[in-house]
Amino acid sequence: MNRPPSLPRVLVRASDSSLRSLLVERLSAPGDLIVDSLTTEDGDEGPTIVAVTDETGGLSPREQEVLALLAEGLANKEIAARLGLSAHTAKFHVESILRKLGAANRAEAVKEGIRRGIVSV
Repeated sequence: MNRPPSLPRVLVRASDSSLRSLLVERLSAPGDLIVDSLTTEDGDEGPTIVAVTDETGGLSPREQEVLALLAEGLANKEIAARLGLSAHTAKFHVESILRKLGAANRAEAVKEGIRRGIVSV
């Protein structure tokens, strides 16, 4: 299966349960999906940890709401009014979205959000 570069996959085999726990703790990040005891393609069954980062880039549900409003072309003050936030909090969410999606500006963030399927226009 070909995976887009935005979805890194980490596959680690560990027979020791304490090692598996440590690996999950160290390798997982917000938004990761952890699977234990996975059967591989060759039929080998064993303790396996798979961490797959989701397509949201770690955006919180609130940040996803803010990104959808960015896609509508709203300014920070309009986003704040729509969501019942302060303008400062809206600005904070926008900055966090830019950082998490690796975008230089709002338009790039919306473009990346559309590419990942987080928002639609």
